[in-house]
Amino acid sequence: MNGVLFIVGASRSGSTLLERLLNELPGVMSVGELQRVWRRGFVENQLCSCGQPFHDCPFWGDVRQRLDTDGPVTEAGAVDALSRKQLKAGLQPAPGREAFLAHWSRLFRAIADVSGARWLVDSSKDPVFAAQLAHLPGFRTRYLHLIRDARAVAYSKMRRRLRPEIHWAEAYMATRSAWASAGSWNRTHRLAEAARRTVDRPWHRLRYEDLAADPRAALAPLVSALRVPATDTDPLAFLGEGVARVGVGHSVSGNPMRFGHGELRVAQDVEWRHAMPWRNRFEVSLRSYVGLRRYGYIGHRHD
Repeated sequence: MNGVLFIVGASRSGSTLLERLLNELPGVMSVGELQRVWRRGFVENQLCSCGQPFHDCPFWGDVRQRLDTDGPVTEAGAVDALSRKQLKAGLQPAPGREAFLAHWSRLFRAIADVSGARWLVDSSKDPVFAAQLAHLPGFRTRYLHLIRDARAVAYSKMRRRLRPEIHWAEAYMATRSAWASAGSWNRTHRLAEAARRTVDRPWHRLRYEDLAADPRAALAPLVSALRVPATDTDPLAFLGEGVARVGVGHSVSGNPMRFGHGELRVAQDVEWRHAMPWRNRFEVSLRSYVGLRRYGYIGHRHD
């Protein structure tokens, strides 16, 4: 049976780096923030991380063909609307759940069949979305709770970044104030902890800082947990000293770094420590104090 590893956590937490690394493991394929595929891929035709518009990407073209072969496909906009309605219910099932699960099961099955991967990695990060798909028909599900210092997340959200996937116009990633980012960080991790208690599925926790500092040590437990197929070579051989050798992927949404391939620099982004205004840093520390302490960022070496 195939499996899906859901990455949950706050945005700007390094999930794109993580899914790029996981994508290099034998039998594993990362598809990026799949929650957005119906709107950003099927409807808006944004760029796949391979550099091609979604409708021109050979991989996603094969997935669409497989969906067509399996039977009539509901209009993508309607599936997106159904998914949004389902997710408004939070962690509890809502009317329309069977149809919601059926659409997502068909999509995951098509991706698994085309890719031949045993495990698919979804880096959508939304704890509600991931929890609602805990019982995805025909798939095992696992969870990886990714955490990054709330102050680093807030600083990242304050910066204006181009969205290259919007290939027909100039567009930028949404920005937020430090105070609002801290509130969002708090809510997301509270939801993630609630989802952990709800889904009753294997659950791992990983800090971005630990991944960036020693990716081999951070990924080794996942290699074991996912039972990555044994080969004659080290499954983590793509990791070098401060770099990772990554191929072209087919993720549908995420940080702009998903468009790069070849040698990928793996290092902690600590710009916030010297560039983040003191007032903003204080605001986030104050509002996210409980979570920062829980996850080891205050009162420890990361403070």
